[in-house]
Amino acid sequence: MAADPRRFPGFLTVHSLLIVGTLGLACATVASRSGDPPARSVPRGRAAASTTEPRPTLGPLAAPPSPPVSLDARLAGMGFALPEHANVYAVRVVEGAQGRVYQQFQAGGGALAEDFWPASSIKVLAALGALDFARSLGYTGAATVTFDGDEDDGTRTLRSIYEPAIRDSSNYDYDLLVRIAGRDRLNSQFLTAAHGFPATSITRSYAQTELDDSPAMILEEGDKRTYVPERKAVLDPECKAGNCSNLFEMAESVRRIVLAEQLPPEQRFDLDPTDLADLRQSLLEAEGFFAPAVAAVLGRGARLYSKPGDAADLDCLDVAFIEAADGRKFLLAATVPHAAGGCDTLVELATDVLKLLTVT
Repeated sequence: MAADPRRFPGFLTVHSLLIVGTLGLACATVASRSGDPPARSVPRGRAAASTTEPRPTLGPLAAPPSPPVSLDARLAGMGFALPEHANVYAVRVVEGAQGRVYQQFQAGGGALAEDFWPASSIKVLAALGALDFARSLGYTGAATVTFDGDEDDGTRTLRSIYEPAIRDSSNYDYDLLVRIAGRDRLNSQFLTAAHGFPATSITRSYAQTELDDSPAMILEEGDKRTYVPERKAVLDPECKAGNCSNLFEMAESVRRIVLAEQLPPEQRFDLDPTDLADLRQSLLEAEGFFAPAVAAVLGRGARLYSKPGDAADLDCLDVAFIEAADGRKFLLAATVPHAAGGCDTLVELATDVLKLLTVT
């Protein structure tokens, strides 16, 4: 399906005052795992959006606080030829006397590039959208969900749906999350600039489900019970490919889950602590593509919170928060087209980027 991604800048929610007053920063992003590719290929060659000053209409966290530092020349100096249409976003998280600083870097199309298929990395945002809807009604992931008149799905907890969608990259459960969130609400109320996701849009099914229709459902938790009537999507898709995002926003979804309790209030998802812990564990248990690169550069014992994606004939990508055994922390997202080496080249790229990030 031909992508027509939106040209709005993404943003990374960072401690802006710390960043502005310290080391030069930068940004870029990538993420994904399994997920049915679009029927038609994604167009290539569109330049990444500007990463200069945030647009004031998008709110306080709508864009990177400063331009990213380019790694292209340094990768070339290491003998790595960056594939055409590859994108990299990397962050070195530095804990110092003045607090936490995010040193940001990018290569290729960079953090705001959208000319790739987001595949399953976008499933994290679908899970967050479903949880946000449940939260608006006073429920957590422990709530049971029963679709009215749909015996195939039975009664399941919301948590039992989002865990396999992230951990195992279940396409069926991803579709359920979008239907629970409601396609229109997901895109017009959650995936917005105010929440930090102006470029992301989700309207594409990965399991041949009709996502325009959210059947009536019953939510129950404890002694609380809510009937949600059927919802029909009426808003036009925001991108012709059906699912659009950029590397920056998908990496941000992972960062805000992994570091949830350590972030200022305006950067936190309004979710139950148990759901945040379960989301984090699901990311930790997902099998990402970066593991060989992390082992080669950071050694044993590193914790890898990852949401990879692989769309046959299109892109191989991964987005991960990495914590080495010695406490060093990194955020790494990258995508490589299958026509330019795919997953094998992605691992090589991640290895060299991590080597650069570990240089003092």
